[in-house]
Formats: sequence, C-alpha cells, structure tokens
Amino acid sequence: MTATRRQNVGKTLGSIALLCALLCLTGWARARLYGLPRSTTAGLKEVLLVPPGRVIRQVDLGYHSLAADLLFIRANLYYGQHLYTDEQLPWISDFVEVLLQVDPDFKKSYLWGALATTYYKREIDFVPRALVDRANRILERGMRRFPGDHRFPMRIAFNHYYEIGDRNAALPYFHQAAGLPGAPDWLQAMLVDLYTKEGSKDLARQILKSLVMSEDDPNLSKAMKDRLAHLMSPGERQAVESARAALMDEWRADYVALPFDLFLVVREP
Repeated sequence: MTATRRQNVGKTLGSIALLCALLCLTGWARARLYGLPRSTTAGLKEVLLVPPGRVIRQVDLGYHSLAADLLFIRANLYYGQHLYTDEQLPWISDFVEVLLQVDPDFKKSYLWGALATTYYKREIDFVPRALVDRANRILERGMRRFPGDHRFPMRIAFNHYYEIGDRNAALPYFHQAAGLPGAPDWLQAMLVDLYTKEGSKDLARQILKSLVMSEDDPNLSKAMKDRLAHLMSPGERQAVESARAALMDEWRADYVALPFDLFLVVREP
C-alpha cells in the first residue's frame, strides 16, 4: 500500500472514529439532560449542552481543530438563533470555554467569544460590567496565546475605555496595541486625543468601524452596527456599510477560498 493510500485510509478511519465519538458525546448530553428540571425550554437544552473540553480532547483522536470547528459552527447557530428571537444566551459562556479548551490555538474563538459575550442583544445601550469583565478575561487569554496580535489589547482597551469608562485601565492596552504589527495607523495618532471628550467619541467610532469591517459573522456585525449607530451620523453609517459591502463582495468574488481573516491580511491595499 502506498504512503498516499495509507494516509487516505487513515483520514477516513479517523473521520469515522470522530463521528462515533461525537455520537457518544450526544449520548452524554442526553444523559445530562435527564437531570435538568422539566420546563418549556427543556427540549432546547438537549442541543445546547456540550461536554467539557477535556472530554472532547480525549475522544476526538487528536483532531482537536476539526472538533473545535464543529463546535464553533454550533456556537454560531446558537448565538444567531437566540439573538434574533428571545435574546437569551445562558449557554454562550459554556460554548466559548469548551472551544478554548478543545483548541487553544483557535484564534478566532477568542475574538468571537469576547464579542458574542458583550453583544448579547440586538440593541444595546449599556453592557453590564460582569459581561465586560468576562469578555476581557477571554481576550487576556488570547493575548497570552497570541502576544503579537494587536487586536487583543486594542479590544481590551476599548472595553475598558468605552464600556466601563476607565481611561487609566485602557491606556496601557492602547499603547501596547499601537506598538504591534498590523495596528491601524489612526490608533497611534488617536492616543493624543484620549484626554478630550470628543477624542473619546472618535476613538470609539474608529474601533467599532474596524470591528464591523473585519467581522464576517453577520449576526455579530449587525449587532455592532446597531451599537455604532449611537456614535455616527446616518451619512457616516451609510459610508461604513457601503465600504463593508464592497469588501465582502471582493472576498466572495476572488478570495472566498480563504478565511475572511486571512483575506484581510493578504488583500492588496
């Protein structure tokens, strides 16, 4: 048997084994369901429950990235379903924690998890401090895992400065983000204006605009655009929406085989 054939057979057997493992995990979730109190939402809880990350890592035969991808898809479905219905997301933190345990090198799960934690409703005027702190803890874990990515300190700084209103806590993260590769040019210049009220609004607009432009999850981008509406005029919002639509069209037309995050890195300026 050739090496290529052995490799293909190995992949096939691995996929079958992973499917069996996932079926076992479904049974595990069903078993947990029996211990839950009966209610009108008991049927939903069956599909929301997931095993701890350490359990999945033991049965996924080393396919941690594949298992995390499947969980990420399920987490997105859960988030979108409830964001546009009852706006109740009691299991989102469980999904995020399991994702980080199964594949701690899955960068997207840190960034997505933090945003999904704070953008928990379609219209948000105020994010509870507990949720901001939870999002920052997720971002801190991502920053330790990926110390060269400016998005982690920049989003932590944004949360401290705009969501909490703590400029002193935000400044070190802003400075850290500004000094990392890939940081937007406007961030360094904006640091000078942080001591003015108008400067804080400009900074919030710039960061939210960058989040909207770089987020390919339509549920999250819609929630962020709604939040941005409080900081921008109708004309500015339309300009951002048009620019994002053009960017998405370019990705779908010529680069759809690439993940959206990678497209933003490799596309021509």
